[in-house]
Amino acid sequence: MNILENDFLSIAIASKGAELKSVVDKNNGYEFLWQAEESIWGRTAPLLFPVVGKPFNSELIINGKNYAMPQHGFARDMNFEVYSQTKSQLVFRLVSNEETFAKFPFHFELQLSYTLVERSIVCGYEVKNTDAKKMYFSIGAHPGFKLPTNKLDDYIIKFDQPENTERVLLSDGLLNNKQEKVLNTDQVILLHQSLFDKDAIVFKHLHSNSLTLASKHTSYAIKMVFEGFPYYGIWCKKGCEAFICLEPWCGIAGSVGEQLPIEEKEGINLLEPNTIFERKYSITFNSF
Repeated sequence: MNILENDFLSIAIASKGAELKSVVDKNNGYEFLWQAEESIWGRTAPLLFPVVGKPFNSELIINGKNYAMPQHGFARDMNFEVYSQTKSQLVFRLVSNEETFAKFPFHFELQLSYTLVERSIVCGYEVKNTDAKKMYFSIGAHPGFKLPTNKLDDYIIKFDQPENTERVLLSDGLLNNKQEKVLNTDQVILLHQSLFDKDAIVFKHLHSNSLTLASKHTSYAIKMVFEGFPYYGIWCKKGCEAFICLEPWCGIAGSVGEQLPIEEKEGINLLEPNTIFERKYSITFNSF
């Protein structure tokens, strides 16, 4: 486990998946991150790469060949090296190898950085195409945050802009071409358990660049700034009210009955040879 801390937060990141495993408030010892109970959801904040969500038939078609690809990709289960470290930042790197090439036939370097800035973590992605051909991929985040009261309707999610948008609905993890109204020129989602009876809340192309998960009764709050991420997911395990995931994505799940070549799939990013794709988002934790 790799540790960063300052006067406000202590965070731990595993080399496996470069996954954030702990965010502790040094003021009161509170653990903000879900602690991966296997019987409910056995992860904390996995990286989604080289796909976000579930591909149709759990496959990608690349250059006319079918490659098996699990939901959210393979990077979350691979070991990253610590590429660099300072007092306030850790950078992890995964370099393509024979194992990754057999699953995803591109040469790449993937870096994840975590930077502590007072009560915030800035999370950075850098994908470099080291291949001689164009590379196609998606990338995203899936952090889960522990709710102090284990009761969803004690919390709201507030966007920084009024939103008039539908959630896109899923069937067995795939987009099913159905939509459902969630926000009607409003900024607030009142959380409750039945919101997740139809799986995650998935948005396309929000106007907002940030949102805040906040308690109705205390000063508990988590703000996420996610400019440059065109898709967004909000999820908790059906029947569980102990945590909620806030997920900025550069990519989205496949659609029911639609198996397309990777370059035609919605949400796929194109990276030319020897070029770099960069994104970052930040999470700010309010003491309570």
